[in-house]
Amino acid sequence: LFKKIGDELIMVYNPKVEEVAVGQNILIYDEASKRGIIAQVIDQDLVDFPGILESILRSEIAKGYKKEEYTSKEIKTLEETLKDMKFLRAKIRKELTNGNLVDWSGWCPIRSSKIKTIKEEDIIKMLNLDKMKYPIEIGETVPSGNSMRISAHDLQGISIIVGKKGVGKSHLAKVLLLGLIDRGGIGIVFDVNDEYSNLDKNLDGTPNEYKDRLKKLRPGINLKFALDYVGEDVFLNVMSTTLRLGDPSLMHLKKVWGNLEREIREGTFHGAFDLNALRVKLQREQASQSITEAIMRRIDQLERTGIFTSNPSEAVTLEGLIEGMKEDGKGGAIIINLKEIDKLTMDITVQTILSKLEELLEGGKIPYPFIFAEEAHMYLGETQWMNVVTRMRHLGAYQIYMTNSPTAIQQFVVRQADNLFLFYLADRKDFSHILPAAKIDYETISQVARALPARTCLVVGVATEDYPFVVRIKQLEAMASGETKKFFKER
Repeated sequence: LFKKIGDELIMVYNPKVEEVAVGQNILIYDEASKRGIIAQVIDQDLVDFPGILESILRSEIAKGYKKEEYTSKEIKTLEETLKDMKFLRAKIRKELTNGNLVDWSGWCPIRSSKIKTIKEEDIIKMLNLDKMKYPIEIGETVPSGNSMRISAHDLQGISIIVGKKGVGKSHLAKVLLLGLIDRGGIGIVFDVNDEYSNLDKNLDGTPNEYKDRLKKLRPGINLKFALDYVGEDVFLNVMSTTLRLGDPSLMHLKKVWGNLEREIREGTFHGAFDLNALRVKLQREQASQSITEAIMRRIDQLERTGIFTSNPSEAVTLEGLIEGMKEDGKGGAIIINLKEIDKLTMDITVQTILSKLEELLEGGKIPYPFIFAEEAHMYLGETQWMNVVTRMRHLGAYQIYMTNSPTAIQQFVVRQADNLFLFYLADRKDFSHILPAAKIDYETISQVARALPARTCLVVGVATEDYPFVVRIKQLEAMASGETKKFFKER
């Protein structure tokens, strides 16, 4: 133990004798006081001491000359060892007092304290993370290789998965989704890149245990809603938030909707409650030309998306899709494939589903779902973000966001996050933006994230009792999907 600076410890070690990895945990224990500190390695560096540069330069220059050395073998070995000595920087995480792990009180150990690495398995036990009721195995800890599990209970909030493209974000999301299904959860996935379609197949293409638990939908093909099922509130919400219909037009549309609904109920309007019926009623109850045209244009846009139908046999309901999933103690997932869908259709589809979910949750008509939102900034505006994160969260719509653009996530979402799964990042702006979600120091986020290989992430939050763990995400037995199409198959 060399130095303490705030909550950071600087230690010296011999890499030829002992190995230390970024993310590893170290116990510094004072036998006399029966107190210790657990610190986590965030960085390594070479020891710099007087004469080291001169020694290196002399060694390099001497390579071109014949030389005779009169230094003993022992002294030579000592010199080489000194050159290779390393510093490590470690952040203090917890204090160990009488065998109990508690928050650090500011106590500082003495230099003669006993220092040893401590396995993540031991920390997991001290944090009581091994006694969870609904465990989901996500991988193994680094570097010890202990099984890492988080509780499905602790995903009932907001979780954020961030990292550079291709490092394993969607892979982790699939692990979490299947784990939630195994524990009886219901997932709703907004799948931008068609990443989840083959989760019901084994690696050899044969159906697996999830074949009847995943309902795969495509807007305008097998995802269509009847207008009377969507309802007035949801329809007007889509018109105002997604299609930006102004207040005067909304008020007129609301009046037309109510009159049409009443006439169909009384039998004075013949036909189904659909977009065409709205058009007819709008022409009969004309307001100003500008208002009528504004509403008609948006109805045309809705029609082009193909997600509204007048054919009852084509229409689906969210309750119907979810019904039958929860059986034998397991759940299921609705996969909404948004790949290669135009932005307007994507926006309208997502907003319609979210608004309808909100209505159903208020009425207690469906179980609380876990919403998986991939690159949500592509289809959610600031107002919609606010509603999803605040109101829908309290209604029981739990959210998991995945993105390779952390700064695109609204700051109020980051501050509400319960869990962070951080993969490799390099941009300083990304670290600063995502820091409130981590609830730990900037140095840990920036140093550890830069040292993470593919399929490895830093996990911290409610699921880990706010203790950061580096985890190598486990392999999936399901087929991969959603790869980018390439002309050149090999390098």
